[in-house]
Amino acid sequence: MTRLLMLVEGQSEESFVKRTLAPHLAEYGVFVQVIVLWTKRLPSGSGHRGGACTWAQIRSNLDKLRTDRNAWLTTLLDFYGLPDDVPGYQEARLPGDPRQRVNALQSRLAAEVCHPRFIPFLALHEFEAWIFADSKALAAHFNRAELEQLAAKAIAVAGEPERINHGPDTHPKARLRAMGVGYKETSDGPVLLGKIGIPAIRAACPHFADWLSQLENLPTRTKECSP
Repeated sequence: MTRLLMLVEGQSEESFVKRTLAPHLAEYGVFVQVIVLWTKRLPSGSGHRGGACTWAQIRSNLDKLRTDRNAWLTTLLDFYGLPDDVPGYQEARLPGDPRQRVNALQSRLAAEVCHPRFIPFLALHEFEAWIFADSKALAAHFNRAELEQLAAKAIAVAGEPERINHGPDTHPKARLRAMGVGYKETSDGPVLLGKIGIPAIRAACPHFADWLSQLENLPTRTKECSP
């Protein structure tokens, strides 16, 4: 059995993984345990989950998870809105091809954590970009036919869903909210992605597709790593 610990940014990502991504990976023999990022622990043992304000918070979560040396470790965090002090993030915000920049940032994070079974992943530019993989499903979900054309236009301008950009008013979640449909990220997001399905997201989102292929191949890599 190949175990994968997946550190996610919040409840939306947690729901998507449990509902859609984990069942898909289970078909490849990869069994996912999803962990929502802890941002504050209280003396009572409770605390706050979701989002991150500093690299130290992310690193603390990863350090706890990496002690499980029999499991692989990955992240599902947004490139958009990462804490400013994440190593390499400022360089990744410079002009250039966004996929190359986010790949370079992921490599930097791998070097920082330095764990042989760590596969860092940052959604380009944001988790909600994957919703734009199927503009018809988006329109049908909200029962608003005009959304299909609006989403298709956004994709045409950007080039592909994952290139819908880093602007404060133009990142994917902002665009969804600007459509006036009352988009709720913790409910609409995971449900919509479940309707769209992994094959469609993979076909429209190359950065996601590369990560998914790595995760699907973990059983083979586990055998190669075994003594």
